[in-house]
Amino acid sequence: MSRAAVKRELVVQVARDLKMPGLVRAYEQLARQAREEHWSLEDYLYEVLSAEQTSRRDSAIRQRMQEARFPELKTLDTFDFAATAGAVGPAQIAELARCEWIGRGDNVIFAGPIGTGKTHLAIALGIEAARQKRRVAFVRAADLVRALVEARDARDLGRLMSDNYFCRATTTTFAGRPPS
Repeated sequence: MSRAAVKRELVVQVARDLKMPGLVRAYEQLARQAREEHWSLEDYLYEVLSAEQTSRRDSAIRQRMQEARFPELKTLDTFDFAATAGAVGPAQIAELARCEWIGRGDNVIFAGPIGTGKTHLAIALGIEAARQKRRVAFVRAADLVRALVEARDARDLGRLMSDNYFCRATTTTFAGRPPS
């Protein structure tokens, strides 16, 4: 094994021991670029650490989105505002996408006929919240009601309250008319 290959294996092993997968993926390409462009050691170090930081941020977002249990991924840029017949506009949704309402403890309710994008918006706002380092849970209204009734009957509401049903941003969808 050549000296360069040994060094590479040592760097990879140390980075793995330190749990730095982003550095493992990026360091060789960045080292090559640093040599070609004559970067200082500080510039190279900054770039590999930035690659690790980006990797960790992306991993955390993926983890929060997986924990949210979205049935599918929907984004705001694919939402058809024309389907809402003017009931909601891009400016309103852009405001909600900043997720300031979560910090204030406000609720957002989308109500309307089937096929108008309520679930799409709930998922898209949940994804935006996950990107902003917030825990999110996606729950269909029927499932939430069923879980509450079951927990009440089992006298186990405390456990349910500690589950993901009640994190900072819970997106719940209800199809049809709300019960009276």
